[in-house]
Amino acid sequence: MTKDILKLGFLLVMIFGVLSACKKDEESEPEPTTGHLNGVVYDAATNEPIEGVRIIVYNSETNSPTSNTISTDITGAYTVELDPGTYYLNLNKQSYLGIPALGTTPISVTVVVGEETITDYNMQASPITSGGSITGKVMNGEEVVVGALIVAVNGNNAYSSVTDGDGVYFIYNVPAETYNVMAYMATYNSNEVSASVSSNTESADNNLTMTADASGEVSGTVTFLATDNGEVDVALTHLITKETIPGLTTTTVSGAYTISNVPNGTYIARASFSNDTYVVDPDWIVKNGEPIVIINNDVITLAFSVTGAVTLTSPSNESTTTLPLETTETTPTFSWVGYSSTSDYVIEVSDINGNVIWGGFSGEGATLVKNIVISKDQLSIVFNSDGNATISELELNTIYRWRIFASKDNVQSVTGWELISASEEQLGLFIIK
Repeated sequence: MTKDILKLGFLLVMIFGVLSACKKDEESEPEPTTGHLNGVVYDAATNEPIEGVRIIVYNSETNSPTSNTISTDITGAYTVELDPGTYYLNLNKQSYLGIPALGTTPISVTVVVGEETITDYNMQASPITSGGSITGKVMNGEEVVVGALIVAVNGNNAYSSVTDGDGVYFIYNVPAETYNVMAYMATYNSNEVSASVSSNTESADNNLTMTADASGEVSGTVTFLATDNGEVDVALTHLITKETIPGLTTTTVSGAYTISNVPNGTYIARASFSNDTYVVDPDWIVKNGEPIVIINNDVITLAFSVTGAVTLTSPSNESTTTLPLETTETTPTFSWVGYSSTSDYVIEVSDINGNVIWGGFSGEGATLVKNIVISKDQLSIVFNSDGNATISELELNTIYRWRIFASKDNVQSVTGWELISASEEQLGLFIIK
């Protein structure tokens, strides 16, 4: 009896010890503080995975690259561990068009603690079949410069990249020519180097030096036309590539803004890029381009006028995120809210690379033409309903963007009409699943 009691006691002690150890292990297991961004990069034509795609992770809130630079493996897969937040990826590889395409809004993804966010990409072949590449390193004294925009220019043609966590940059698919290469970033001025590119070769060691002596400034006010006052973002972009210069963004306060530490150069100024229910006068932008500012260690004053945006109904991402809405419709119906004083509407549908696949505009200046005209009383339209889209149905697992422009007849305009509003650039995102 005594032995049985001792055995039972010993067994209980053992069980208690095991439970305590398990509980201790559970308590010692740290809570996750990061999430993962995973995906596969495919060739858009062959659907084959692409190995060796160079990927730089950007913080969507600051529009600046993080220190994370990764590459796809032999299966085309990539993975990166990130703090919770909103990011977008810059993808590049020789013989392929980069993502995002120049002049297009990058599509962001949200990383959640303890979760995996899966985003696949399709890269299109570059039309430059015998181009070379330009590489180099950017330094400020003994320190590498991370996240600088690097642009190689030849006449009106420009190709770009950004420096990674080691200050290194790669510019791919560059036609055989001689280029002037410079770096751009808030606070820093850059020297310029000449890079000679040959077909199918790498032009290496095009190193740049940046100095922390940028003293230019752009400031002004924003006027709100036919809409309630609010606050909007303002940014400076490269003249040719239209990419935002890292660090040269701000938000208005009581309708006024100031961007300081602007390096010497020529830029395009943009306002109301974020989802804030406002857009800059689209008629002026479409017909004249965006305003240009030239900085030479001086102060420039520039005013903007914005108006209320056309509201999209569906399919579209929420205004608080640029995560595309998932839909199963390969010929979706696009719908929006009517805009006052409109004579008609124009729809524009484009892919993730910025290629317009339906609608939009053709020509420029006096020859600017609306490719599709929608009656002011019609607030929805089915994709490719006129049969003029470049594809008959939208493709699975592909991200698209659509916008609506509100047009008004104006006999005094060289085109006979003017644009009075548009939907916001970072809305109308959806993916076919």
